[in-house]
Amino acid sequence: DADPGALWVSGAEPGHRNYWKREWLAFDSGLLDNLPGQLRAPRTLLTTEPTPDEAWIWMEDVEGRPGEEWPIADYASVAFDVGTTQGEYAADPPSLPAADWLAHDWLRGWADALAHHIPLLDDDAVWSAPALQSMDPLRTRVASLWASRDDLLAIVDTALRTVVHCDLWPANLIAADDGTTVAVDWSQIGIGAVGQDLDQLTLDPVWMQVRPDTDPETLENTVIPAYLAGLGAAGLVVDEAELRAWYAAAAAVHYVPMMAMYAASLANLGRIDELEIRHARPIEAITADKARVVEHALTLGEQLL
Repeated sequence: DADPGALWVSGAEPGHRNYWKREWLAFDSGLLDNLPGQLRAPRTLLTTEPTPDEAWIWMEDVEGRPGEEWPIADYASVAFDVGTTQGEYAADPPSLPAADWLAHDWLRGWADALAHHIPLLDDDAVWSAPALQSMDPLRTRVASLWASRDDLLAIVDTALRTVVHCDLWPANLIAADDGTTVAVDWSQIGIGAVGQDLDQLTLDPVWMQVRPDTDPETLENTVIPAYLAGLGAAGLVVDEAELRAWYAAAAAVHYVPMMAMYAASLANLGRIDELEIRHARPIEAITADKARVVEHALTLGEQLL
């Protein structure tokens, strides 16, 4: 808790966005072994708590195709599976878990944690760096949308409630050999909006360089209809336009302010080297992909305002 405003710092209290014990509790409580629908977690083998500040999870070794290796078709089947699980919860509100350690209002907490980076948008010296040239033209639009974030969060708040993962990007997903979709890293699990998790399947593959050359709109046109079908299979009827609005509002709040965070991170020259080594691409190309994500998220949000 030394820096409670940081994105990934662990929190000691159950209400903290990154409560350190949340994933252990999700396994230990049986919640993750009893998810409805076709999204599942690795089966729990054992949970132990040797001391009050130490907790261990032993879980199934899942066989299947990791998300980093998926063709586009897998994104559709995975989105369908996520829809079946989230649809069952949303169709039956009394079934939603009520534990105090679940994350609540995660998206607003994310935006609040990024707020201290936003003043960088006005710093011309920061954006004059060669590595940030593809993002520089977006600064005014980012600042404008940031000022309207509460309006977008209000749209997200109108969505039906369900269990959300909050980090459902391909590296945390496996298309399992048993035909299910398995998600790992449940440290952010909580109650949120139907459609809130979808940007991790549409924007994050580009942002995180899993599919750097893919158009986010192509992923949207694959993921959203499949997710909608999964909701329907679970007995939840949702209008596609309404779902797209919930998705767009959440994606805009999530990804647009990340441009300022990214700029701040590149002030550390070691970070540039790290990214270039990790992705085997020049920083200018990596930034250009991230700029496409931010621009797409801007368009999603602006169309709602």
